[in-house]
Amino acid sequence: MTSKAEQAGDPTQGEPRNDLPPSKLPASCRGAVFDPASRKLELREFELPEPGPDEAVVRVVSSAICGSDVHPSLGHRAPAGPLILGHEICGVVSRLGENLRRDAAGGALSPGDRVTWSVAASCGHCFYCGDGLPQKCATLFKYGHETVDTRPPLNGGFAEYIYLAPGSAIYRIPDSLEFDDVVFANCAMATVAAIHRTARIRAGEAVLIQGAGLLGLCASALASASGCRAILVTDTNPDRLKLAREFGATHTLRVDEAGPGALEARAREIAGPYGFDAAIEVCGQPRAVAEALPALKQGAAYVLAGCVFPGALAEIDLRMVTTRLLRLSGQHNYAPGDLLTALRFLEASRGRFPFGRVVGKTFPLERISEAFDYAIAHQDILRVAVKP
Repeated sequence: MTSKAEQAGDPTQGEPRNDLPPSKLPASCRGAVFDPASRKLELREFELPEPGPDEAVVRVVSSAICGSDVHPSLGHRAPAGPLILGHEICGVVSRLGENLRRDAAGGALSPGDRVTWSVAASCGHCFYCGDGLPQKCATLFKYGHETVDTRPPLNGGFAEYIYLAPGSAIYRIPDSLEFDDVVFANCAMATVAAIHRTARIRAGEAVLIQGAGLLGLCASALASASGCRAILVTDTNPDRLKLAREFGATHTLRVDEAGPGALEARAREIAGPYGFDAAIEVCGQPRAVAEALPALKQGAAYVLAGCVFPGALAEIDLRMVTTRLLRLSGQHNYAPGDLLTALRFLEASRGRFPFGRVVGKTFPLERISEAFDYAIAHQDILRVAVKP
């Protein structure tokens, strides 16, 4: 039986599970370099040297444009220098360093394997790594965020090849998943897995999710699969809210049309007289925090993950947090095990939720500027992908 990608004639999706042997790899490849001064993307040529003992070279098959990739092009984030953007990436192993023989799950790792990897590489022995926060490693290396002056310069997804740094958690992609099903796993889905772990969401609970972007939709699907009895997703976009129903939401609310106190009133209707057991903020709107607090039951967990920009100030009644024993937590990125949870969830839920529709448009690398323009202009599309 042919896959949907093979039927559609997509050469990157239905391809065999192997790659060019190392001896036949090109001496160089192209990467799209973003210049913070001009805010332009330019294709450049880069050498492909042998990887170090703990490094890998991966042929990029798909790299999605995340919101944080768009921010520099709009002037909302200023990188330290020219860089190759892109951190939602998957591809095929081309070369492995002599010390890399197994993936982060303990399985054999070989050239030709389809893989994705953690959004950042950690040292494993600094204070923060030892404290269970590898995503805050003292020497953190984050894909799509390092300059081309960093070794190796091929460290972002918008290139034909990428080098995986030592300390990257590499995972093989399950055979049942296509690249488009999983390209967002090492950012959106893994972050949501971390959020659920932090909130300790359990079956039978009622959950509030603020934001129906990709993070919110992933959170809704994971809550549904976890057996939550009620899932309310809020947003201002009616199309996104309609889509949230397909991703497991039992209820939705347009907050731009709701009056003061509407969220609290809906909480009593949906979750019961005590309110929501847990809440997740992934909308990036600071005012949403104050709106959510009255809708939570005493002792509820509230995880904030959307406000990652400077100046995200919120005015809240701290008495409500203190006297009602609320557990407020921040979640930024994730631990490597959360990516494994994300991959296993996507494999187990294939066909239950429309993750195959996350990537709504694709572009080749030479049209990457057009891809960015399209992503900015079409906010109704969850992800635009670049396929070198």
